[in-house]
Amino acid sequence: MPINNRKEPFRYTLKEPMHFEIYILSINGMDGPSKPIQAELRDISRSGCQLAFPLSLPVEHNDIRIGINLKLFEDLLYIEGTLRWGMEHNMVWRYGVQLEVAVEDQDRLSREMRMLAGQGKIIVK
Repeated sequence: MPINNRKEPFRYTLKEPMHFEIYILSINGMDGPSKPIQAELRDISRSGCQLAFPLSLPVEHNDIRIGINLKLFEDLLYIEGTLRWGMEHNMVWRYGVQLEVAVEDQDRLSREMRMLAGQGKIIVK
């Protein structure tokens, strides 16, 4: 039987991307614009996610912090994170986000992801 040496939590890929709004909180410590950006959630784990939206941001040389108001299943969660990478795909930019989930929200996030899996809306990778 193979042994799973995985150090990262399981990644849940959504069968259909979820649409929601993100906010750019800061770029290199300076306040970001207050206008929300329409985004899609492509996949998520307890420590990160992949987003897609039609805005090119220079991630490699900047510290870009975002805020997400996200309802995966039942509970609305507010999560902050930092963009780690970005790449263009079919005229839409995809970004990897390192999430910073508050301790009091970690169990809620895990429960929400399990409920999505139970409804058959995600694929565990």
